[in-house]
Amino acid sequence: MRRGLVLMAATLAPLLSACALNPPRIVSIAPTREAADVPTNQSISISFDRPMNHDSVERRFQLSPTLSGCSTSKTCRYAWTGNTLVYIHTHVNFALSTQYTVSMHAGYADASGQQNTLDHVWHFTTERPPTLTSVDPSDNASAVATDRNIVLSFSRPMRADTMQAAVQLSPDTPFLMRSRPGGDGSQFEIIPTSLLQPNQSYTLSVDRPLDVHDNAIFGRVQTRFRTGQLSVTRKIGYLVGQRGQPAFAVGIVDPHPDPFLGRATPKIIYSLSTQSQLTDGILAFDWSPDGQRLAAVQAPQNSDAGPIQIVDLATGTAIRPGINGSEVYWSADGTIVYLSSGTIRRFQPASLQDGALTDPADGRVVGPLALSPDGKSIAYSTIDTQASTRLWIMNLDLRTRYRPIGLDDPADHPAWSPNGTKLAFRRVTGAGAQLWVYDLSATGASAYRRGGSLDITGAAWLNDNSTLIAATGSGNDAALYRVNIFTAGEAGGVVKVTGTKDAPNGSAPSTPAYDRRIAFVARFDDLPQIGVMNGDGSRPQELTIWEADFPYTGSAPNWSPAAP
Repeated sequence: MRRGLVLMAATLAPLLSACALNPPRIVSIAPTREAADVPTNQSISISFDRPMNHDSVERRFQLSPTLSGCSTSKTCRYAWTGNTLVYIHTHVNFALSTQYTVSMHAGYADASGQQNTLDHVWHFTTERPPTLTSVDPSDNASAVATDRNIVLSFSRPMRADTMQAAVQLSPDTPFLMRSRPGGDGSQFEIIPTSLLQPNQSYTLSVDRPLDVHDNAIFGRVQTRFRTGQLSVTRKIGYLVGQRGQPAFAVGIVDPHPDPFLGRATPKIIYSLSTQSQLTDGILAFDWSPDGQRLAAVQAPQNSDAGPIQIVDLATGTAIRPGINGSEVYWSADGTIVYLSSGTIRRFQPASLQDGALTDPADGRVVGPLALSPDGKSIAYSTIDTQASTRLWIMNLDLRTRYRPIGLDDPADHPAWSPNGTKLAFRRVTGAGAQLWVYDLSATGASAYRRGGSLDITGAAWLNDNSTLIAATGSGNDAALYRVNIFTAGEAGGVVKVTGTKDAPNGSAPSTPAYDRRIAFVARFDDLPQIGVMNGDGSRPQELTIWEADFPYTGSAPNWSPAAP
């Protein structure tokens, strides 16, 4: 009897011991049970409450349906982080909109050999395909502005490196691609590098770009829109160049920031042909009064003069009427005034008549010229026999010229006020170069006002007819000053408005009659770019930026006309 009891105790001992064991447990899983919209590239992780026997766990892991692309350990493999098993499937995504089952079959053991004898099964469902949710301008939109950018919105963040090749604009139009700053990568802006053609139907195609999980949108999506008439009013035109090279194009930039990027998006409005860029450059340009055409000087590189061409901006057609010069101005009366070999000439585009306004015998004319706002007068300077500059005003109706009464000192760099009653200029006296203003509506000593000891290289008036922006110096030493002509001799009458981080220097100021902002050239990293600031010098902003995919400089800002 005693022997039987001993045998029974020996038999039950292992069973009692087994009941006392603490099997390993799963404490967390990812994706979680019944999770939806799971990223297709998400790994699967299973965390245990203790160190595990890796082989026993991996052999009992099962995914259904299986991933057909998992043919090698490089694409699909197991990795351990502490007590967590991670199933990695690099470059082999789950199928879209699919339910998967993860099983951890019974028998997986911890590091000491203790096993869990239960099956664990759970499910998750993967995300749907990414979609293009909206396009702005919308499908079949009409009268779209020719300088418009296009915004694409997707249902989830997209891979930026797949967007450029996936998008096409037809007729073929080069463009830049930008994602929304600070966004999640689900929105992109298409920025045509040139103006769109007016009254033209465009087709936008988006062909299977990838989201950040490497899933393509379904098929090819197309939308269509039609542009309206050409309108470039209230923009800033400028010369576009490459580093260390002459200008090859005329650009245009809106002084208002693009709402998507929060900054300007300059575009090219006219460009020399690829072949012409090898030998020529654009020296100067000006707008026609209606803003529909350009007059541009195209000259051989290293030359200071060349043929003047008239460009129809709507068609891109350029004609050469057979005139040559170094500077060109389109007058308010519709005629083109230009400087040619020291002589001012005037060309009538309507009749093709061309004639000289000055006689070389009266002195060689040097730029810049200043056309009055009404187009009836020209202010300019000539070089006399003593190599001094003399300021003249010509009445174009009478074809007579005169010097400002009482001005005997050398003078140049004239600039008309918007109302045509005042003329700013540089005056060189025994005390040095100074900024002066001649008031044509006054007489005697009251006709002149001294604007300060500024050796100006150019000037531009604000539309209050009492404030002007004067430029001095050159290169990185160039500076802009705001001058109130009525209080120039008092504190605050002359204020330097450059020298800040956003406007380290400044030259070539340009102002329109319809806006109190100032366009100017600033050098950033020793490259000239176009900037804009308020009339009081506040809030300077860089409008053109040297970028890898738009590597251009900017110079000679020139505001386009207001709408006629």
